[in-house]
Amino acid sequence: MKLRYEASTIHFIQPQLSHVSGGSIYNSEIVKRLEQETIRGKGFFHALNSPVTELIERFNALPASCTFVLDGLYLTIPEFKASVEKFSPYFQQIYLMLHYLESRNIYYSNQEKEALWTSEKLWLKAVNGIIVPSLQMRDYLSSQGIEKDKITVAFPGIEKVQVSRLSDPKKLSEQEPINLITVGTFSQGKGQLDLVQMLAQMQVKNFRLHLIGECEQNASYTEEILAIIERSQMQDWIILHGYLPQQAMFDLFPQCALYLSPSTYESYSMATAEAVAHGLPVLAYATGAITDWIEDGSNGILIEPGKQEQFFKALTRLLTVRNELTQLQTNALAHIANLSFNSWDKTYRDFLQAFNK
Repeated sequence: MKLRYEASTIHFIQPQLSHVSGGSIYNSEIVKRLEQETIRGKGFFHALNSPVTELIERFNALPASCTFVLDGLYLTIPEFKASVEKFSPYFQQIYLMLHYLESRNIYYSNQEKEALWTSEKLWLKAVNGIIVPSLQMRDYLSSQGIEKDKITVAFPGIEKVQVSRLSDPKKLSEQEPINLITVGTFSQGKGQLDLVQMLAQMQVKNFRLHLIGECEQNASYTEEILAIIERSQMQDWIILHGYLPQQAMFDLFPQCALYLSPSTYESYSMATAEAVAHGLPVLAYATGAITDWIEDGSNGILIEPGKQEQFFKALTRLLTVRNELTQLQTNALAHIANLSFNSWDKTYRDFLQAFNK
């Protein structure tokens, strides 16, 4: 299919984060492919808290024919959101790569969410196009008055693991601990603190939780988690790995019986998708694209966001009724044959379709 935009025009602008996230992995895969096609575009970094004037100066220094793709993470910065009028000369050239929408986090009050959405919506209506990682985010934006035709869905690339490479679930004795795993940058929205508090309340201690994710960025949040672990004397049951390279995380998956996603808001949830692709059953809040790969009661259990008590009860049941967990494991392995995930090359092709509208 012939693209209508001129080559060498796409400039992908993103913040250089101190940690690895699903969004940063996505961006790097897109930029890598843009730069492999050197005539098509390139990526560059612009610090989140740098003055808006610096970014505008950069726009001015580039040819007028350029197309700009901005990481939507800039919309979390008040100065940037308030500068919408300063960018008005460029809106026909600007696309948003929207991995995350701050106003969807349920821990904000309704008034706070409304204020956040009001400023986000100004940008979403003004830009020429929006690229999102899931149908759920597209449909939400459309329901909130954003023109559906300007939204392009480009699912992240997820490596699908062949069933023949995976082992059947190991039948555990009552004395053996059940290995649990969750992955995500430590933050309130990812829910690690809620999960640790749940486990601290449980009478049974027949588990070992592997907490994986960058934990230095939100140091006070991590310290609160560590304090609960120490106070509850769960040092032997909860292992805080910090950030792990992707392959090391994949190597840990086969040792685990259940993936936990305590995050109450996701636009896609790449880490959960990777766990599903590796044959793990999942206990998760039904947010983002998680409902695309989890059939409630078959290869996982889905909980309505905000229903912590239901999450707690489901986790307690899976830790005490081992036959139920074993059945979920068996179903999760069988479910892999029906999964359909993008490759990163397919993601890149979908991404480029945004510029054909």
